[in-house]
Amino acid sequence: MEIFFMNAANMEQLVTELKDEIYNKLHHRTLLAYTGQPPIWDDQLFYLLLPRVNGEQWTKQHQVAAQSVAMIQTALTTHDLVKEQQATSKAQQLMVLAGDYYSGMYYDTLAKLPDIQFVQKLSNAVAEISEQKTAFYEPEECTLEELLLRYETIVSRAVEQFMGHFGFTVYIELMKKGMLLSRLSAELKKVINDTSTIRLFRVISERFSSKDEAIRVIQQEITTRATKLTEEIHTMEFLTNVAKTAVLSRIEALNHSAT
Repeated sequence: MEIFFMNAANMEQLVTELKDEIYNKLHHRTLLAYTGQPPIWDDQLFYLLLPRVNGEQWTKQHQVAAQSVAMIQTALTTHDLVKEQQATSKAQQLMVLAGDYYSGMYYDTLAKLPDIQFVQKLSNAVAEISEQKTAFYEPEECTLEELLLRYETIVSRAVEQFMGHFGFTVYIELMKKGMLLSRLSAELKKVINDTSTIRLFRVISERFSSKDEAIRVIQQEITTRATKLTEEIHTMEFLTNVAKTAVLSRIEALNHSAT
């Protein structure tokens, strides 16, 4: 069992190390050649590691559990990359196979964890994420806030289960807000470049007279939420100065990118 007291320099190194561990587990020569590197979310790795960075006890079990969370999110994200209009093309079929392969490696990693309760909680998270994704296809009237809450569940529920299970509950609300901002910002860039494949932004765009108007609304949401979260982080006494500075730097970068 280890207790880490981080500085800003080696904090990003921890994210890189976790990412490399996952890349090694998910490596498949053919899939790499045709679909590229697995789409691992750096922001998710950051929040998974935040308790460790903040000085919490961290064991090999925590590390493997964090790997499994990132691996299942990678599998789900890969399936999201399949384009509805081109789902039968060779490239898209390989993308489906890649997602299935990553799912298999996720289950293989989980099998090595002697923690049935965590396995059950993560399985429940996957079911809930899938349910929320399906809801975007239903002809149900929702406010923008309700749509964003659904998306927050999609991008943060797996990490929430990890944090809740291992006693890191104090970080959950920060993580949920930070993950929502990070993923909104990342997807907004894809929307602007016409490369987004997730349903959320199509649903949002249908509510406005133009794509540009929808983009402006989301940009304003990011700016407003980032400003509010920044104020909240300054009052979070459970965060060390190093952890607080690292989180604030990420939020500030998102705020700048949205303007």
